[in-house]
Amino acid sequence: MTDAFDRWIEWAKKPPGERRGLPSDIYASLMSLPKEDRADRQKVNAAVAHHAELRRNERTVWVYLNDYDRGMQRKVGDPKCVKVFASDDAANRWFDEHDPEGVAWEYEIEGGRRQTSVWIYLADESSRAIGDSSWAKLFASKQSAEKWLEKNAPSGKVCEYPIEK
Repeated sequence: MTDAFDRWIEWAKKPPGERRGLPSDIYASLMSLPKEDRADRQKVNAAVAHHAELRRNERTVWVYLNDYDRGMQRKVGDPKCVKVFASDDAANRWFDEHDPEGVAWEYEIEGGRRQTSVWIYLADESSRAIGDSSWAKLFASKQSAEKWLEKNAPSGKVCEYPIEK
């Protein structure tokens, strides 16, 4: 029986041009690991199991960066700059209609289960490295975001984004 690690290795070693994919839940879990840990079966399988538990407990969302509009760069805080989805299915439905080539990345929510919005903190607002798990920190409430900011980034700010179901 193959596990998440086997599926990851098979996908990583596929011949050029082969279109075999890797499920988004495995990929998102892998990207949360440091590069050196992606070769460790136990760490990969533990990360996939951890992310599955977070999903079951509504502690993740999928984030899409939509930072350009007709050649003009949007700023973080602009309501159209970031789209947040409750699931990969919700993201895919939106992409089918609005951006068929779009990609959303899964992020863990700090401070509780997702509600109707998340608060997003970016250490570097000019960074567009959305696929990197350290690109953003997401919070379930403004209070949990502000508490984190007090300790970790006193001059930082968070922006609220609604979650599309």
